[in-house]
Amino acid sequence: MPYYTFLQPFFIHAITHLHVGSGSSVEEEIDLPFQRDELGYPTIYASSLKGALKSFLLKEFPNMRNVIYKVLGEDENPEEASLGTFLDAILFAIPARVVEINTNKANNMKSHVWVYVTTYELLKKVKAYLESISRLSNVSFNLQNTIDNILSREGKNLTLDGGLKEVILNEDFHVKLEAFNANIPSILNDKPLLVLEDSIGGEVINRSLIRVRRIRINRNNKTVESGGLWSEEYVPMKTVFFSVFLSKEGKESAVFVSCILKDLKYVILGGKETIGKGIVELRWLRDVV
Repeated sequence: MPYYTFLQPFFIHAITHLHVGSGSSVEEEIDLPFQRDELGYPTIYASSLKGALKSFLLKEFPNMRNVIYKVLGEDENPEEASLGTFLDAILFAIPARVVEINTNKANNMKSHVWVYVTTYELLKKVKAYLESISRLSNVSFNLQNTIDNILSREGKNLTLDGGLKEVILNEDFHVKLEAFNANIPSILNDKPLLVLEDSIGGEVINRSLIRVRRIRINRNNKTVESGGLWSEEYVPMKTVFFSVFLSKEGKESAVFVSCILKDLKYVILGGKETIGKGIVELRWLRDVV
């Protein structure tokens, strides 16, 4: 019997700007930075993802609290291990502004004002997820083969849209591209995906993040309160992350997957909900590949 009986790989598609904070920082230029992985890429920690989804589900499905607690854990009973778990959400692709320098306009190909960007290192992490869950569940995924084909060209800056040859990304990064055919999930909404060499890709991704200065106003005299100036970091809308839900055998897991996860689409992640941030769409791998 496989270790995990139920698994659901999925993409997290940001409908609005998204802030999943790592807490305040006195060492960085941003007071409230986005969560980062060990390489400095934006990520969503499994604990944040699981906690946010559990809180959301408890409100949406109050009559299934016992199932949700059994699968995702109960705060009041931390000694009992939950049946289910989420993996850290890996950045899959992020929007970047683009200026096309030398575009092949054959076949009436359209111009773009933005494209998706990822790096080889990020795709390696996605591949590692897929390989590990395949072994733990005895299930294979076509996306693995696609990523393997892309990784065979490591070191090259690739475009998975043959019409892009040379571009400037985020106003500062001049990149020459090689065309490469790959069956990328429809999660990207037919936008071109550029796979960049890690050093330049990391800089392009960092430049794609949104930094916002915010202030707290004293409503009596309409002035900024003392200490009421800070900065926040967001990933832009349309950013895509990749994660996996895994659960062990159990009747609660079966109910959770078939009756809850199956229809779960829009949720709230991270903070700043009161200013219109954090709405995401969950797109299950089974539906987009």
